[in-house]
Amino acid sequence: MTGAEEIRWDLTELFASPHDPAIDAVLKEALEFAQEFEERYKGRIAQLGPPDFAVLMDALAEHYDAVSKPSLYANLMHSRDTQDTDAGRLVARVREAGAERGKHLVFFNLELAALSDERARELYEHEASSRYRHTIEEARRYRPHQLTEVEERLLTETSPVGTSAWTRLFGELCAGIRVDLDGSEMPLALALARLRVTDRATREAASHAITAALRRDLRTRSYVLNVVAQDHAIEDRLRSYPTWISSRNLSNETSDEAVQALVEAVTSRYGAVERYYRVKGRLLGLERLHEWDRYAPLEGTERVISWDAAKELVLGSYHRLSPRAGRLVEEFFAHPWIDAPVTAGKSGGAFCAGATPSFHPYVLMNFTGKLGDALTLAHELGHGLHDRLAAKQHIFDYHPPLTLAETASVFGEAMTFDRILAEESDPKIRLALLCYQVEQAFATIYRQVAMNRFEDAVHNTRRSEGELSPDQLSEIWQDQSRRMFGDSVELTEEHGAWWSYVEHFVQAPGYVYAYAFGNLLALSIYRRYRQLGGDFVDSYLDFLAAGGSRPPDELVATLGMDIRDAGFWSAGLDILDEMIDQVETLAGGVVGTAG
Repeated sequence: MTGAEEIRWDLTELFASPHDPAIDAVLKEALEFAQEFEERYKGRIAQLGPPDFAVLMDALAEHYDAVSKPSLYANLMHSRDTQDTDAGRLVARVREAGAERGKHLVFFNLELAALSDERARELYEHEASSRYRHTIEEARRYRPHQLTEVEERLLTETSPVGTSAWTRLFGELCAGIRVDLDGSEMPLALALARLRVTDRATREAASHAITAALRRDLRTRSYVLNVVAQDHAIEDRLRSYPTWISSRNLSNETSDEAVQALVEAVTSRYGAVERYYRVKGRLLGLERLHEWDRYAPLEGTERVISWDAAKELVLGSYHRLSPRAGRLVEEFFAHPWIDAPVTAGKSGGAFCAGATPSFHPYVLMNFTGKLGDALTLAHELGHGLHDRLAAKQHIFDYHPPLTLAETASVFGEAMTFDRILAEESDPKIRLALLCYQVEQAFATIYRQVAMNRFEDAVHNTRRSEGELSPDQLSEIWQDQSRRMFGDSVELTEEHGAWWSYVEHFVQAPGYVYAYAFGNLLALSIYRRYRQLGGDFVDSYLDFLAAGGSRPPDELVATLGMDIRDAGFWSAGLDILDEMIDQVETLAGGVVGTAG
């Protein structure tokens, strides 16, 4: 028992149940709005004066705010229990309603993107319409990739039975994975937690059992990935995107060249991963590490943490940063905005779901009592803080692009980790904590870029050679993983199946590099905070409060940093090298014992 068992969402503040007639009422009203909006404005966007354009945008913002609630509710219900047929049925109903409604709004983005430079300038010069400048510029960037209205309507109408349907299937398959251990079945999240225990035999047994569980539906999950990759290829061809990642980069407000520079900077320094794991092997007293040893704690340093202790740790860290930040984070605990325990059918991992500026976000956890869970809580509540601060933006500028979305979460995690380290006096435990910090950084920088390389190979090979077998996917996964680890970790043949529970590959192709981008950026921002102290806090909170209202390079510049500088990413990677230096120094006084 961790104390997290009763920490559950109360979703009745959204709707009473999946059968609540209020859901149908919202969807009906939203459809009527979309139909009237089309009838009133189609063919007229370019002729609207700034005041009328502002009225249109204000009304559209209210519409999106209202209709986001059924979608949020459906997805939260489904995440809490992917096996709940009522929740699944509601997800489908909301998506179908969205497609029906969306076909009436297709014209708007097409006409918005087609605005001339002169017309756009007129809108930017007027106070009421200028607040939508970033929204207009976002739409105009997509102009070269838009289809005709007939084609866009067709794609919108068929979307509920397209990629979103395969995404839902993949998520349900992953949530349904059960691992046979100790004579009983357990959710994947609990089995993965066994990889972080001291006893090596327990870790190895868990690894073999997880592989066996992953292999049961591997062919089906492989087929889903193939379908999503081919759908992505077709859309890229129709929309004239030059590479499989270009559409993701455009939505992230960055260029193919900038992302390639990030990838090359990280892959060119894979040697840091080998360097670290050689040290860890000595600390564990092992001549050769295997995949089940990567996250092993040092003997005698394994820590269990209760929900209440994790709450105090995280809250104290945010209050130390700023009373305003602390109050906003504390509300998540004061209200039923967190769903914490591991339960049957629950989606794995953790997330923070923020839907609209007018409504608070929700955090999902799978809390098992590991110290890492407390840091995950700090991470997700960083997202929550970001969302709460950005609530002053209108809905179109509320969400930051993925390239900035990890900043507050990684910052919050680093801040909480520093508090843990500052309060720990035992040198061996301090070393173990530093090892944990390095491994987390590797997971969100080096590993995410290795996963980006997996995706790159999968999408390009799928386009050139056709459908990929499970064995081919496993071979690509192994190849990219071995490039990262070098000779420092022995990856057995079983590791080849472990790509198949990473839902991002299906839910958001191309997403994963944003973790590396955001983590390196956040580490640099956190270093600046440690250098400047309290003088930096207001600037940082203002940066978060900007949400997605400005392009990433402009927003980061407000903190005195330039992500367009070729040396920026290398400087961020230098921080990781310094962390490894600290591990090596502390490791010099520690005698390794077999884990």
